[in-house]
Amino acid sequence: MQQLSQILNFAADAPAFPRAFSEEVNEVSRSMISPETAKKVYQKLKPLLKDYRANQNIAIACGLLLEKQRHESGMRGMWDELRNLYPDDLTALRMLMRWYRREQNTAAGIEQIHKMFPESWHSLEQANKAILGLGELKAWDEIDRIMSTILVLHSEDRAVRMKYVKILKEQSRFVDATHVALNVEDQDKMGQASQELLGSVARCADTLEKHNRTDAVDAITDIIALADAPRAFTKSDRVVFFTGQLGTGGAERQMTRIACAYQDRNDKAQPLGIAPKVWVKHATASSGADFYLPQLNEAGVSTSVLSEMAEIPVGALEGLSNDLKELLELLSPDVLRHTCLLYSMFRDDQTDVAYLWQDGGIVQSAIAAVLAGVPRIVTSFRGLPPNLRPNLFRDELPILYAALARLPHVTFTANSQKAATAYEEWLSLAQGTVIVVPNAIPAVLPDGDDTDHVYWSEIVDASDACTKTVLGVFRFDQNKRPLEWITAAARSIEKRDDTRFVMLGSGALFGDCAALIEELGLSNRIFLAGIRSKVGFYMHRADLLVHLAKMEGLPNVLIEAQLAGTPVLATPAGGTDEVVSDGVTGHILSASDILPEAELDETLEHLLADDDELARLGAAAMAQSGDRFSVETILGRTTEIFNALSLDS
Repeated sequence: MQQLSQILNFAADAPAFPRAFSEEVNEVSRSMISPETAKKVYQKLKPLLKDYRANQNIAIACGLLLEKQRHESGMRGMWDELRNLYPDDLTALRMLMRWYRREQNTAAGIEQIHKMFPESWHSLEQANKAILGLGELKAWDEIDRIMSTILVLHSEDRAVRMKYVKILKEQSRFVDATHVALNVEDQDKMGQASQELLGSVARCADTLEKHNRTDAVDAITDIIALADAPRAFTKSDRVVFFTGQLGTGGAERQMTRIACAYQDRNDKAQPLGIAPKVWVKHATASSGADFYLPQLNEAGVSTSVLSEMAEIPVGALEGLSNDLKELLELLSPDVLRHTCLLYSMFRDDQTDVAYLWQDGGIVQSAIAAVLAGVPRIVTSFRGLPPNLRPNLFRDELPILYAALARLPHVTFTANSQKAATAYEEWLSLAQGTVIVVPNAIPAVLPDGDDTDHVYWSEIVDASDACTKTVLGVFRFDQNKRPLEWITAAARSIEKRDDTRFVMLGSGALFGDCAALIEELGLSNRIFLAGIRSKVGFYMHRADLLVHLAKMEGLPNVLIEAQLAGTPVLATPAGGTDEVVSDGVTGHILSASDILPEAELDETLEHLLADDDELARLGAAAMAQSGDRFSVETILGRTTEIFNALSLDS
């Protein structure tokens, strides 16, 4: 992606954008618009950038328009550039820190904040900006450190004290918020919203004391304990799938696939058919969270998006005691908002089965399902538990799961045995408590569209001396190690002149990968194909798939490779050994936390030098995959869990 600084015109004698036009573009860029609309607006605006003098409104608007086109490569660098150009712009600061968090590099973001605002411990102006950025990083400890001196040095400043009260409330630290609020002067002269904020934290602090709790997350235990017994279960007619969003992730793809398969069989009056509903927190087009929404709509699956619905206050919930309502107010704001809405939805729908996907989705929905009396609650854990993935950890999760584990109508599932065992160990559950339901993968076909055929021809022409293809299919982030993948390819290329390397996917490190390939001078041997919907087209043309992830659940790409008859060389991340039979359908390296480069190079060279071995592994991979991961098999297993008689005990 071309840098904005190379497009913007900084000449002093260039004409200025008309003020009204500048404000209009700024407003449009901030409104909720689709990626397609954002692209059209940006393409119309781009030629004008060279003709008119750059200004802050237009530059930030361009950044937001690129953001809403779902660009990932180079976005953090772009916002860093804009923040340097306009150091007082708070949008640039917020977006820069948001990208640090997206890239799971919070420590670097905090370091940047300290460099930007070195006097934030005593300067109120710098503190306000630092707190904004740290809030995007969710770096609460750093905010506490700044506030520990700011509140002393600027004790008379009501605005900063109220800001801290709001931040503490967001973390459900009601007792701390109440202590800070004690020194807010002239509370009776404040606006309604401020008075409601102070009243809310005071009520929640009183509730904690009433229930003899010191930590708000412990209220989850009390809420679950006070819930009425579930309704009687007859059969799984009304099934609701719930998750956070419908982006391009493997979990979202799996959920969509299963929901659509149920709907298809229901439409055809076939066995296993039901008409499921899919509910999601949000499906925002600008962030790509609606990726699978068209597929669900095309299949006729009823889909509801909570962000498009009006909020329901706790006081308006019917059928709950005052004690329960008090306890609900202790939940973190996002959990409370979705719990209130979903409680009413589950009750109105008379849901038989709530199928709750991923830790983030479960924490937003499980309390509501329990309170609404849903007779079957099934969770779907995807990958390793959050105690092993700190960026996904929430304080509510271990408490919520411990409470759910005591309920006989709740069933835990995971998509790999590795994940199931890891959750059982984390939660101190008996072996076998978490049931394994593998990913469902349809046939991996060799078909491609016109763009695939054209691109493949370009690859072959650029590397016409190569007779072998090594494929990588993954998200370009630190976990999948795309840069290490490229350097391993480069080491192989030094030894062999008959192999090309093709990478499918995108992500935050895509730009870094492109730069590395160019630096190595290997653009005619290592190819970045980007996101491709017809992955099977490339798998059927590959001789080997190499996957170097640090952590995994049950990796879809390895299942797809096996079904295509493509042998695999992979790290032992997650459930890899549940998909790949080492030495039979592929090879598994000895470690995933630290990449064993010498072993990787040796195994890669061995496989590429032995055509018979590649053919043997590929044939075995295809033969062993078969029905094991078929949609029909997984659909049947899921239905059994929905209707399991053992849950009636």
